[in-house]
Amino acid sequence: MTLADLQAEIAAALRTLQAQIDGLQVYAYMNPNPTPPSLDVYPGDPFQTFAAFGGSFQIFFTVRARVSTADSEAGQKLLLRLLDTGDTASVERVLSANDFVVVPEGVSGFREYYEDAATNGRLLGCEWRVSAYT
Repeated sequence: MTLADLQAEIAAALRTLQAQIDGLQVYAYMNPNPTPPSLDVYPGDPFQTFAAFGGSFQIFFTVRARVSTADSEAGQKLLLRLLDTGDTASVERVLSANDFVVVPEGVSGFREYYEDAATNGRLLGCEWRVSAYT
């Protein structure tokens, strides 16, 4: 399996959340122009490390959620749903059900992103560090 295939599989697993979250955009690559709510997937930093067994590598991806700040409370509530492993909209729950591992201590708190001009340059979000082996 190529790295592009692996990244696409993570995005495919996340697309199942579209049934739980109205209007959720899921993009299998880094999305410079998200339409919130949005999830994107891209290589993490650091990206890979040698796994001692069998000559394989441990690969890391970042899954990033971003929501609008136009209705700050609604955006924060949605992020909490995505973070809550007991919620049907849980990113971690969907990933683990598809054999992807969220790294221990690999879930961020809320972060502000300043790259989106459509929402006055500000989005609120959080990130998951996901691991797989090749």
